[in-house]
Amino acid sequence: MAQIELKNIHKSFGDVNVIKGVDFVINDKEFVVFVGPSGCGKSTMLRLIAGLEETSDGQVFIDGEDVTALSASERGLSMVFQSYALYPHKTVGENMGFPLKVAGKSRAEIKERVAEASDVLKLDSLLDRKPKDLSGGQRQRVAIGRCIVRNPKAFLFDEPLSNLDAALRVDMRVQIARLQHKLQATMIYVTHDQVEAMTLADRIVVFSSGTIEQVGKPLELYRNPSNLFVATFIGSPRMNIVSCKPSSDDSVELGDKSVIRTTRGCSKPETATQLGVRPEHIDIVENGHISGVIGIAELLGSDSFVHVDVENVGTLVVRADPEREYKTGENVQLQCRESMVYWFDEAGNTITDTA
Repeated sequence: MAQIELKNIHKSFGDVNVIKGVDFVINDKEFVVFVGPSGCGKSTMLRLIAGLEETSDGQVFIDGEDVTALSASERGLSMVFQSYALYPHKTVGENMGFPLKVAGKSRAEIKERVAEASDVLKLDSLLDRKPKDLSGGQRQRVAIGRCIVRNPKAFLFDEPLSNLDAALRVDMRVQIARLQHKLQATMIYVTHDQVEAMTLADRIVVFSSGTIEQVGKPLELYRNPSNLFVATFIGSPRMNIVSCKPSSDDSVELGDKSVIRTTRGCSKPETATQLGVRPEHIDIVENGHISGVIGIAELLGSDSFVHVDVENVGTLVVRADPEREYKTGENVQLQCRESMVYWFDEAGNTITDTA
């Protein structure tokens, strides 16, 4: 497998700058996920690594070798696309073995490698079927198998699960995670789905407008976001964000209400213009600092997410006790957990302790 290093990568399409100076290292055998909203540059970055796009500036290194000028076929990488791109007239086995056939490998070697890959992916019983006879999940596994047989230096995944329904996405997430563990392969995975990123990644790279906002382990980004963008992108439901104004009486004003000033991340949040609190860190209590009215209650069985409308503040989403029933129009009292409130300055940066 391989270490991949990106040095000052830029990419422009005409006058449009899509990638704006990216520096990053993917370690050998690491599972790295590029995540961000549509148009942030994450798929373009993957294509630059693969050699499917030329860099406008900067260098790509694989195991210390500068491959910037090499074509995609010379880089030793395999890519799984959003579309399965299977040949409809070929069987599963023929589709998986086709890259080796093109490379001039012997029939014996092709058969052996296809057998090994199909065993890993549990495709043994499907080798004689055509793609039209397979489910979406099975087709995606065949596409992955076609990459495995090449024994690449690294695997690149470009939103491979977006065409699958919700249940299949969960199943394929688990299978891809197990595959990486079994192969001990270097993998780079692109998605706009932060749940996929959180569940799969050793490290997450959060992209926005062609730049990297933050890099870290999933729980690092969740617990210690560097700015408002990361704080609201990572986590589902998203973090509640409320405009605020610190007061002189050791409290923070939210509209015409207030919450006790907390000490999370900073001892003096006088520069804070926005307060953030995750749904699981707000409690419905008898006597809280915030009063509101339930607008919508999402009762999901194992979880309940209650949308509480607060006058002059907006809607706060609360992860509530799933054993209790909540009704639209019900008056409730809320209490933010003081140690779990985040503060952001006017520029959107997280305020950290400077004491």
